[in-house]
Amino acid sequence: MEIVRFHFSAIDSTNTWAKKNTHLFDPKKITLVIADQQYSGKGRYSRRWESPPKQNIYASFCFFVPIAQPNLVNIPQIMAISASEAMESLGFHPKLKWPNDLILSEKKVGGILCEMEQVRNHFCVIVGIGININMPQEQLQAINQPATSLLVEGKKTVGIEEVLQHLEVNFEENLKTFLEKGFEPFLSDFKSRLIHSPNQPLRFHYNNVLWEGVFHSINDDGSLNLELESGEIKRFVSGEIT
Repeated sequence: MEIVRFHFSAIDSTNTWAKKNTHLFDPKKITLVIADQQYSGKGRYSRRWESPPKQNIYASFCFFVPIAQPNLVNIPQIMAISASEAMESLGFHPKLKWPNDLILSEKKVGGILCEMEQVRNHFCVIVGIGININMPQEQLQAINQPATSLLVEGKKTVGIEEVLQHLEVNFEENLKTFLEKGFEPFLSDFKSRLIHSPNQPLRFHYNNVLWEGVFHSINDDGSLNLELESGEIKRFVSGEIT
């Protein structure tokens, strides 16, 4: 699918703007909403996403799928793989924290927030992504979790547009494959990118409940199996590992 851009020097949030303006999007194309700065950037669970001007990628990829389209829960994982490939093109070696956090040197370098708006008999899927590109260490320290950037990891400034162009190409290709063939072509790659290993202790938050156990496995649909102390295997399709 062709990609059409909407670019803003500053905006509240690319996802928020996209959700309000789906009527502007061509249903046969991918719409990319990007901003140099966000005033109210947000991550998963409505957390604030630090968005200083002209330092990072703040973007939302928007496209339409039929309401009956299967496996929509995997779309953030497709984006995570695409972003990992983009960083690899520039010599970085990111990993993934389930379900879709981007990790470098055991610190978060990027995050993904997927939302949907129903438009008649279709969903407009809005996949927001933030990647820390040229954010210096002193600003990263203000984030409420261990975070890094390509600047810090590579010890040099990285071209934001270069990363974005790699991301566009990768996501367009991967999305096409996913919509035609599902998650199966990506499963092995997704598993190999995860930072988790068998029997690794995990604290897992889901629906305001804390579950504790060890990492067991990833299912064919990308969901995670947590082995509880009782030996029970509990499956999660979403949640947060802390």
